[in-house]
Amino acid sequence: MPKSPRPRPLELAALARDHFAHPRNAAGLLEPAPEVGTGVGGRVQSGTYVVFQVRVAAEGCIDAARWECMGAPAAIAASSWLSEQLPGCSPEQARAWTALGIGDALHLEPEALSALLPVEDALKAALDALDVE
Repeated sequence: MPKSPRPRPLELAALARDHFAHPRNAAGLLEPAPEVGTGVGGRVQSGTYVVFQVRVAAEGCIDAARWECMGAPAAIAASSWLSEQLPGCSPEQARAWTALGIGDALHLEPEALSALLPVEDALKAALDALDVE
């Protein structure tokens, strides 16, 4: 009986590969405070788990983003890339980021997009958890 071919691993575009190999703003989570929102997305049992944090400065813009991620290389790359995009954004602007938009920016294959949904969920939960006016 012939063996079925092994599925090929998803290829990461250069930008995503760079963020996976050299993640930015990973770990070193921020201390709890009213201006820090922490959100969780995914589940370890499902293969991708993300903790995302944002801190909002007095002028109302995000000035720091941190994350931890266990899961697919695409999710790790997306968390790293997103953490560099958020500083300078208002929470409303940050809320506009979606898994599809992140995947497009990183030139990810469509099959990788499901790994980005927990990243989006963690970001939205972190923004929802902010206690700033």
